[in-house]
Formats: sequence, C-alpha cells, structure tokens
Amino acid sequence: MNSIHVLSEILGHNRQRTVRDYFEFNRDIILIRKYIYVLVTCANNCIGSVLVTCANNCIGSGNRHFLDFSMSSKCTVCGVCEYQNINKPSVVWCLECDEGLCEECKVHHAASKATRDHSVVLRSDYQNLPSNILENTQTCPKHDEKYVIFCRKHDIPCCRRCVVETHNDCRDLNAIEDVIKNVKSSNAFLEMEKVLKELSENLQRISEKIDKKTLQENLTKELYDVEEKENKSITNIISSIEEKERKVTESQTILDKVKQHASDLQTFLAMKHIQRDVTINEQFLESLIKQEKINNASISWKNENAVEILSNQIKKIGTIILDTRPGDTILTSSKNQQAQKVLPTTPVPSIDDVKLTLRRTVKTFGSDIISCCFFPDGRMVFSCYGNDKIHVLKTNGSLDFTLKPGSKTSHIDFIEKSQQLVVTSGFNYKYIKIINVINRKTEKTVVVGTQIYGIVHKDEKLFYNGGKSWITCCNDDSVTCCDLQGAVKWKVELYTNLKGARGITVDNYGRVYVSGYESNNVVVISTDGSKHRVLLSGKDGLKKPQSLCFNRKNNNLLIANQENDAFIYDILK
Repeated sequence: MNSIHVLSEILGHNRQRTVRDYFEFNRDIILIRKYIYVLVTCANNCIGSVLVTCANNCIGSGNRHFLDFSMSSKCTVCGVCEYQNINKPSVVWCLECDEGLCEECKVHHAASKATRDHSVVLRSDYQNLPSNILENTQTCPKHDEKYVIFCRKHDIPCCRRCVVETHNDCRDLNAIEDVIKNVKSSNAFLEMEKVLKELSENLQRISEKIDKKTLQENLTKELYDVEEKENKSITNIISSIEEKERKVTESQTILDKVKQHASDLQTFLAMKHIQRDVTINEQFLESLIKQEKINNASISWKNENAVEILSNQIKKIGTIILDTRPGDTILTSSKNQQAQKVLPTTPVPSIDDVKLTLRRTVKTFGSDIISCCFFPDGRMVFSCYGNDKIHVLKTNGSLDFTLKPGSKTSHIDFIEKSQQLVVTSGFNYKYIKIINVINRKTEKTVVVGTQIYGIVHKDEKLFYNGGKSWITCCNDDSVTCCDLQGAVKWKVELYTNLKGARGITVDNYGRVYVSGYESNNVVVISTDGSKHRVLLSGKDGLKKPQSLCFNRKNNNLLIANQENDAFIYDILK
C-alpha cells in the first residue's frame, strides 16, 4: 500500500489509492520502477518524498522529465551492471553497444570476442558531445530496436519494424552499416569541414572589409539623413554576419567533437543537420553579393552650375549624391572552382542494361485508351477516345475521378506548374482543350486549324502533332529525332522488330521507348539512334499497346493497351 500511496501523491490526488486505482495507473508505476534503483542511492529511506518532489516538478509535462533524467543518468551508470540490478558508475562509453561500462566490465568488454573491436571513449568525452548529438541514439524510439536500414527516399534510419510498417514500398533501402561505413573519413565529411572553414573565412573577410570601408564618422550635419540610413543598413549586415559566423563556429566545434567521440551513426545523422545549416549560410553569402548589400558606398557633392555666378540668388547650392559600386570582397568556394573545371560526362547506361520489373497491372476504364500520363503524386491519367472521357486512377488502381470535356479526347499531357491537363481532339477535329484539374473545369479551347494528335509541353510552350523538337513515329514504322529548328538528328527504321508505331516516351537518360500497336511489343532506342532492341512483347500481356509514359520522378514506365489493361514497370539502369 505504501507504493500505492506514493503514486497517489505523484498524480496530484489527495485521497488514498485503491488497488483498482493502482492498475489504472499501471503505466506510471512501470516508468517509476525503471528509476527506483538510482533514487535509492540518493534518498535511502526517503524514496517516497524523493518521488513526490520529482513528480511535483514534472507533473503536467508528461514523461519529459523522466526522459531527461534518463539521458543524464544513462551515461553515468554501467549498462551491464544495471541489467543485473547493480549500480556502478561508468568510466567509458561503448559507441557500438550504446551504453556505459565500469572499470571491471570495461576489461571483460575488451577481452570478449564479440566486443573487443568496439570503439570505446571516455565517459567525460562522450558527455561533452552536444545534447542534440546525444539524442541520436542507436535504437528506434518508437520500437526500441536497433537501426538496421537507411531509407534514402525519406532520408531516415529505420529499424526492422519500421521497414515493415512504414517503408515497405520504398525502393532505395540500404543496410545501415554500409551507409555509415568510414563516414568520418568520407569525402562528404571532409567536404563539410572544408565548407565550414570557407564560410568562416568569408564571413570574417566581409566583416573586415565593412569595418574598414564604411562611412560612420565625420559626416556633416547636412549629410545626417543619408549617413543614418546607410549606417543602419551597415549595422544590420554586420549583425547578420556576426550571427552567421557564430553559428558556423558552433557547427565547426560540433563537427570536431563528433569526429572524436560520436559513433558512425551519430556522425552520419549529425552531418545531415549541419548540411542544412551550411546550405543556408552559403545562400546568405550569395545573397549579400546578388542583392548588392556589401557594395562600397561613397557620398559626394555636386555643385549647381550657377553657384559661382548667382550665389546670391539660388536657394540650393548643391545635391548630396549617394553612390555605390561593387565591393572588392571575393568569396572562396571549392564548389565553384570545381564547377569551372571541365567535368567528365556521366556515361549513359546502354540499352542493353535496361531491365524492367513489373510493379503493378492496372485495369483501365472506358474504351480505346489512346494516351496516358502521370500526375506528380503517382496517379495515372488515361484518355478514352471511344467514350470521350478522361479517367484518373489512384496509385492502387482504383478510380479517383472522371473528366468529361464534352468532345473527343485524344492525346493528353499534364502541366504541373499550372495544374492543367491539355487534351487534343484527334482525327477530324482541330482544337486543344485546357482543363484545370483542381476544379475540373475547361479553362480554354485553342483552335489550331489542323488535325492534332500527340502533344507535350516544355519551357511554357506546347508542341503538338509531331512538329519541331519532337521525336516522332511515322507510318513507315520509323522514329525520327529533330531539333528545335527542325533539323533531323537521327532516324531509325523499326519495321523488322515493330509494326504500327503508336506510343512514344523518353527516360531520364534520353533513351526512347516506342510501342508497336500491331506487333504487340515495346522497343527501346539508344540516345543517338544507333541501337534498338525489344523489351516487352505479347507474352508480357501487351495487346495493341497505344500509349507510353515515363515517370521521371519515380523511374516508372506506364504502358496502356487499347483495352482493359495497363502496366507499370520499374526501370533499372
């Protein structure tokens, strides 16, 4: 009953707790038990009053107090002894085990085959790490399991259960030990040290120039307004620079401590935080130059022409002129220097390296699917020429909504910036409709004076019907690539491998994909048109494929048959 009474006081109630109440607050008791053995050493027989004092200080703030207490005591107690309900102070900290070790356990730890290669640092050195670095634990706070995977899509570490629950659909997952291996000697870490040093030097250089070249003294009374305005601007800039310089110095200190005492995982996560600060500071420096905030200011005097002749007649003898010219401060940046060098061209993977993995088969709606495209969030859009409708499907293949433009719907393309869908009219019709996908209304109809099929947008312009700057499929089953001036760059004949060329799209490397309506296949062409090969055929479910679309964001290829089925493939390399 004593423990129940203590719990009653902690929860702020005045009456005695019953056994039923005890079980109602079971979670709080479990949390208290976790710290009883530490409190015993401090409070001896006064455990009740100690707990009450602790509760009075933290009641209303949830478990935060206990968590803070855990962080401060975790480093000071030997984890191995703690597991055996023995309270011994730690002298070192194991970065891999993520726990402290006393003198005796340190010896066993160093001798054990499983742990003899672990990295150990003095407890005092580890505790000197910034608090936000210490919070980067080796285990998942949600599931209390060690991190084993790093998700590059979400840029976070994951435990085994995180992968199953949240990242099951993520493609770019890597083992955490591979990601953090040699992180302290990696080019990214060295580059961050270099960039921080450059930021600090640049800020100091600007500060010195401003101190030497600004006009803050010895101005006459007539120049007061101009001087006050410029002085205020200079003060604000200096204040901003000093603040940025302080933060850069702080980041350098943190990086140095992390390099010496933090684990590889903590180092990796810390680099992510520091990189964001580095980017902000680099943008700040660039803005000083671009916005002409550190231009040299000079105040001059301009006489009126009549000042010598009509000095007794004029009311104003001159004008104060504030002139600025570009400052002579030069910022150093290894990134800019590297950008000025001629870098080797990234090799484009060969079409022989293209591998397709079927992600999903989608049942389409309507008839005569003549065109398809993606929304940025992965939803699919299909144009049904047979029933004059446009169907938008969710990523799981279910119908989201249907657009009814009130006319024939041939080829489509989505403009992300304006959230508009452009729709061509096809055979025997001569216009383009522009539909707002948010309110699902037609905003504009453009008459083009000719039959119109394929359409695409680039640089706020629409290119349609196989005109200039278009890779076109011809009736002779060839593909021709032209530039913006209409000059032919290359042409490839496909009649031996493909018949009835219809759909066409291009991936991130510039490789061209063409669907054969009559041959029921898909062919890939190299960027220069010199090579091509068949990727998919009727055996893969293709039946009169009329449309292709490449998702540049997710590296997916969407293939739509004329009826019933569409396929989403992941493209590797």
